[in-house]
Order: sequence, then C-alpha cells, then structure tokens
Amino acid sequence: MRQLTENQPKTGQDPSITVTVNNGLGKYDNMTDDAQLFISSHIAQTPPEYLEETLRAIMEHPHADVPMVDDKGKLVVLIDAPTSKDAIKTIESIQSLANIYSFTPVYQHEEV
Repeated sequence: MRQLTENQPKTGQDPSITVTVNNGLGKYDNMTDDAQLFISSHIAQTPPEYLEETLRAIMEHPHADVPMVDDKGKLVVLIDAPTSKDAIKTIESIQSLANIYSFTPVYQHEEV
C-alpha cells in the first residue's frame, strides 16, 4: 500500500492521469462548539485497471479523502462530514460507483 501525500499530485500508470489529494476537511475546516462532526473510514476495492478512474471519482466528493492505495485496487477512504446525512450521501454515492465492488466500513465516530 502506498500513502498519498496531502496536496501533492500523484500520477498513476497512465502519466496523463493526475489526482490531487485534498486534506479531508472539504469546506468545513472551521469547526465551532455547536457543530456536528461525522468521521468514518472504509476499505474500497476496485479492479486494478480502474484504480486511477475510481480514485479520481472518489476525490470529487467534497467530504471524501483517500490517504492510501495499493496497486491491487484497494483504497482507504476517509469520510469527514459535518453531519451524518452528508456522510451517508457520500458513502452511498461512492458505493454506487461503477467500478467499486466492495466498500467495507472500518471505523465511524459522530460528535453532536
């Protein structure tokens, strides 16, 4: 498994494909005392030939981050959302991606 570094472009097998890893905070980087917080982690699996395409699609979600991937098609997906509703929408959207054949929850935490 290789770790993707925050805010650095990563190039996969195809040199024309570049993915920028965000910092997982989306547009909610100023948490206040009355804010909710929902954090979860998941292991996603995709066929290796679709890894870059799947990674790019996951990173389009504002509440998703992918800190680690491997060449066999496994991805660690972190969800950092302001509410459980936003988190569930993100999770369901990622699960429904065409090349995701497994999306297993590992950890979740909610603060209200």
